[in-house]
Amino acid sequence: MDEHTRKRIIAFTSQSVKQYGIRAVRMDIIAQHTNVSKRTIYQVFATKDNLINTCLEAYSGRMQNRFQLIAYNNPDPLACLWETCKAYIENLYKGECIFWLDIYRHYQGIYLAINQIWWDELKKSIAACQSTHRIQASLDTDIFLRSFTELLYNARLAECAPEMLHYAASLMLKGVIVPQAVSKLNQSKSIVS
Repeated sequence: MDEHTRKRIIAFTSQSVKQYGIRAVRMDIIAQHTNVSKRTIYQVFATKDNLINTCLEAYSGRMQNRFQLIAYNNPDPLACLWETCKAYIENLYKGECIFWLDIYRHYQGIYLAINQIWWDELKKSIAACQSTHRIQASLDTDIFLRSFTELLYNARLAECAPEMLHYAASLMLKGVIVPQAVSKLNQSKSIVS
């Protein structure tokens, strides 16, 4: 199988999974929509789980590229953190609620892997803000991130509008940012008031 066809299968599978959930996506549907025989797909990926894990690896690579772009375009640590938070929220809306429920209930390993990708990047951004005295040094980052990501995840499942998640994220960040940084942030309009 050529690389272009392999990428088409991964792209179609990723999109289908985000739209319908892993359990609803079947190999025969993937074969039909990518014009590749089911047998060929199994020869390359062996199992549906292997195909899903390949999709997860591709997702991880895309997110690492995105994080690099965010950091490059936002040299200020606080602006970088906020852009990463916005990207996290945007990511929650790229998958339908059925996808998030499916992986949470039936594919915990995938759910945890996706969360770890974002957790690591958010933690790195918070550490950069702490090192520049923009976020309280005493912040327990793990507790904060657990609350932060769970709140946003649950708001997404409740089908809240993305603007509400942005507002909630900005309030949570303002709660841990040092006062001087909050005023600077508000003045620069980096976070919605």
